[in-house]
Amino acid sequence: MKIFKLLFSFLLLLSFLTSSAQEARNQYLNERLAKEKQTILEKERELLKLQIKEINEQLIQEKITPFEADSLKLLYAEQTAKEIEEKYLAKETELYQEEKKPNFETTNSKNTETRISYIKRRRDNHYLQSDLVFALGLNQLLEENILLEDTRFEFIKSWFAEVGWSWKTNIIPNSGLLNLRYGVSIQINSLSPKDNQVFYDENGQVNLRPYDTELNRNKLIYSNLVFPIHLELGSRRKHVSGYSQNGSYIQNTYNSNAIIIGAGFYGGFNIQSKLKLKGPEIKEKIDPNLNFNDLIYGVSGYVSLPKLFTLYGKIDLSTLFKEQTYLQQNISLGFRFDID
Repeated sequence: MKIFKLLFSFLLLLSFLTSSAQEARNQYLNERLAKEKQTILEKERELLKLQIKEINEQLIQEKITPFEADSLKLLYAEQTAKEIEEKYLAKETELYQEEKKPNFETTNSKNTETRISYIKRRRDNHYLQSDLVFALGLNQLLEENILLEDTRFEFIKSWFAEVGWSWKTNIIPNSGLLNLRYGVSIQINSLSPKDNQVFYDENGQVNLRPYDTELNRNKLIYSNLVFPIHLELGSRRKHVSGYSQNGSYIQNTYNSNAIIIGAGFYGGFNIQSKLKLKGPEIKEKIDPNLNFNDLIYGVSGYVSLPKLFTLYGKIDLSTLFKEQTYLQQNISLGFRFDID
């Protein structure tokens, strides 16, 4: 029951963070729309001023009567108001909907109206993509007052693997510069003690002690179900789409030279643990019955280099075992395969 309460609390936190990101996107969208409308208003006002100036010049030269001048001014004012309204609607459609339509710009020169068609390329306001997550590398246990080079665990034999699913969406509309990546993963961590030692629990304190027979294989494996959230800088997908003058669809979706950096945190809970022992006289896979922490949380990050690979690291901020008299934190470093 406690695990379900923790999971429910974490899901509420995930929902809050996602909602906050959505509010930030909406605020950015509204601010951009206001600026675009102000630009449209200023341009149309300047155009109307030029038209009125030309009418006044024709009136001074007695090419038109005062009645004709007033009628033309009223006509151009009505046309300008209608043009502003139509461009406002077109801009709102462009920013808030996924429909991609060719736009038109109207300019007036004296008494001639010219309609010009132009190419309109734009990025999708917001996109959502999903990826399979797979990571693999080395695992260690950071222990208080013990340097990493003096670790009590084998470097090569202690490993981690992570598999899961992630979703990615851009935070800034029409841009892949800043993204939110979130998902669910299973982390599998292992530790192989040196010197034929095994984990044991004595009155709630977990430590190592020598095993009574020789072991060829000695590995503690513990798995966590976690929910990672990362802020991601950069993207290899451009998400550009639109229409050309002849009506054809344009799309440019990939840039293999981009560098991607991600940083964030994860939270979840321990779901399984087992101890594997193998030697000339023993071959067992048993429940170690150790005092594992039920709640797991930590920070993680990655750097994806162009056309090469993605470096990935994570460290638990929670201790591996509960009620230990000294600090023990799981740390992992390896490669990740899900960055587009």
